[in-house]
Amino acid sequence: MLGVEDSELPLVTFNLVLPGGGWLDKRPGTASLLAELFTQGTANRTPAELEEAIGLLGASVSASATAEAFTISVDTLARNLEATSVEFERLRSATEASIVAAEGDAGSVASNAWRRLVYGPDHPFGRPSAGTREAIAAMTLDDLKDWYASNMTPAGAHLQVVGAVDRERFAEALAGLSKRWTGDPVAMPQYELGPRPQGQTVYFVDIPGAKQSVINVGKRVVPATDPDWVRLNYANQRLGGGSSARLFQLLRIEKGYTYGAGSYVGENTRDPSPWLAYTSVRANVTLESMELMREQISDYASTFLDDDASVTKNQVIKRNARAYETPASKIGLLDRIALQGLPHDIVEKETAVLQSMSTEDFREVIAEYLDESQMLWVIVGDGATQRERIEDFGYGEAIELDRQGAPLM
Repeated sequence: MLGVEDSELPLVTFNLVLPGGGWLDKRPGTASLLAELFTQGTANRTPAELEEAIGLLGASVSASATAEAFTISVDTLARNLEATSVEFERLRSATEASIVAAEGDAGSVASNAWRRLVYGPDHPFGRPSAGTREAIAAMTLDDLKDWYASNMTPAGAHLQVVGAVDRERFAEALAGLSKRWTGDPVAMPQYELGPRPQGQTVYFVDIPGAKQSVINVGKRVVPATDPDWVRLNYANQRLGGGSSARLFQLLRIEKGYTYGAGSYVGENTRDPSPWLAYTSVRANVTLESMELMREQISDYASTFLDDDASVTKNQVIKRNARAYETPASKIGLLDRIALQGLPHDIVEKETAVLQSMSTEDFREVIAEYLDESQMLWVIVGDGATQRERIEDFGYGEAIELDRQGAPLM
């Protein structure tokens, strides 16, 4: 249990985080659908009765699942889960509809296709967290019950609390939980990551008539638990870490090709995190935008100067000074500490790492991990106008994918 006492407001928020999430799915999307169903009634209350009971407490309860964790965010205890068949069918149908809708959204198509290529279709990081059409269509209530029975265990769980409550009072309030809720540790399955995909390859998904093209480019880098992760995260700031970074300034401010562009390092812990640069541009400047992005990435190490190091340090330190003011930001930090096994003074330690980095240190980590020759490109747009132009990019004919990210035969 980790906590931050904060009496500024008479509120208490806490997260119960169970390791696993989608990592434990035998059928993709099970943990995500279970999270959707989690507050839709219990063995003793209908959904309406449960909502009313929670509301009378002035409280809220929600659940969510990622590829690595299942989180219950509450300010009152939720217990005695047992989903009803009616609610399951409603949410399963809604999930199917959302998956179909996502296949019409170019940004979702590009993201799902890129992750599938980089991690593989059977890896938790390579499949959509909500599942696939086939998996959700075949999902039964028993699948959710089995997941719950097998994986909803306190062994390895973390509880993070922020608010107007001290340690003793909070511990006493939850003293009975450990007696009522028992279970054995869950064995985490191993997934084959496979060889690094061939870089300098362009994949294309056709959305006929699209007026914009989505561009995703990147590669696997390091897990968030690797010491180089935070260095790479800092090194990324000047390239794609906000509106003052190079990609945004070039593609939006200077060229006017897009409303936004950036790059980021993901926070996967069980396998390498992704580094991804992204934008959505007018269709008629797709090739030009790809060429500008390639130039920015390829030249980033050699053009990273002393001034870039100084600006990075100033921006990050100023941002951290006000980054943890809200309960949500505080609990987010505690979640990260718990899931990654970090020391409680991780912010100070990472700030010290930043302050110790020389310009050459930045250049070295950029050269090590942001080698454009190892990166995959995924473009989603209008095939009739963009296929031939993309060939001029110099990486050969684009490999065509369907809207689920699978190669077209």
